[in-house]
Amino acid sequence: MKSVFKKAVAILLLVLLAYLVYSVVIGIQEKNQIAKQLQTIPEFEFLTLEQQPFTKADLKPEKNTIFIYFNTECDFCQHEAQSISDNLESFKEVQFMFVSTEPINTIRQFSEQYNLNNKQNITFLYDNLNTFSSRFGAASIPFILIYDNEQKLIKKHKGQLNAKGILRALQYNE
Repeated sequence: MKSVFKKAVAILLLVLLAYLVYSVVIGIQEKNQIAKQLQTIPEFEFLTLEQQPFTKADLKPEKNTIFIYFNTECDFCQHEAQSISDNLESFKEVQFMFVSTEPINTIRQFSEQYNLNNKQNITFLYDNLNTFSSRFGAASIPFILIYDNEQKLIKKHKGQLNAKGILRALQYNE
């Protein structure tokens, strides 16, 4: 009786170990696939604050593009937005895509609070299908992706990155 129990426990442990190994391998493969797909700006579709579709085709060609995945209640996101707002003159040749899953009115209030609304090079987008995090590999907020004017990835950053850090990444790439 004891040997049957020991065998059952051993088999159960082997099955559990095999499942854990399988899960880790699949996770690594998914992470590598996302990293590869982020080397250039992936296809996407979000909504503008006017609830119009916005896709990769709507990006301005030949401009550096910065995606910022944010939440209006995040202190780091607020500091980041203030830093960008304070340094707008330095970002004339950059297009910012601020993306959030929050309601449009909340996003709009945030854009107004930091004087980032109605700027030619800043677009606020509503991730209505909650796809940014999986498509762009964002596991935290704020999350920043900086692309050059050929839509090639320069920098991926988890956490706050102030205007000086963004400018450094852009200048380092030149």
